[in-house]
Amino acid sequence: MTRSIRRVALPASLFLSAAILGGGCDLSTKHWAEETLADEPGQSMTVVDQYVDLSLQYNEGTAFSFVRDLGLARLVFGIFSILVVIALFVVVVRHPQHRWRALGFGVVAGGALGNGLDRIFRDGVVDFIVVHYPWGGSWPTFNIADVLVAVGVAILLIEGIATRTRPPAGAAGATG
Repeated sequence: MTRSIRRVALPASLFLSAAILGGGCDLSTKHWAEETLADEPGQSMTVVDQYVDLSLQYNEGTAFSFVRDLGLARLVFGIFSILVVIALFVVVVRHPQHRWRALGFGVVAGGALGNGLDRIFRDGVVDFIVVHYPWGGSWPTFNIADVLVAVGVAILLIEGIATRTRPPAGAAGATG
């Protein structure tokens, strides 16, 4: 019994640490943005001249505002986000040999927690980071949770590619 707990402990710790730290960082930066940028709605604070601004916005829809006003459905999306976090944790516990996958899932979970809690407890997701293209225009306003999801997916993709290109154990001298 102790051995199986030890096998699960590191991946579970990686997942929980990434999820809690990521979600906490996201929620903290959203709180900061609301406190700092709320006095000037629609105004922006320049961080990197011509490239990065901070501007408080509330996204009442889905990612990239594809669906603009979810209304009560935002609560369903929020609860679904929390259920996804639980499902990811179950996968990590059932497959503890995949430590990088546990980290990637944890980082994604941190983003899902941040935006999911926004959807449950606010009228919309707090977005505040604006990145401008050098040729004009800008990426849709986003937050740290969005960055976490992207980084987590990148970790999962790299882990997936690395495990598929690595030869199976015991096949060191095999030719293909």
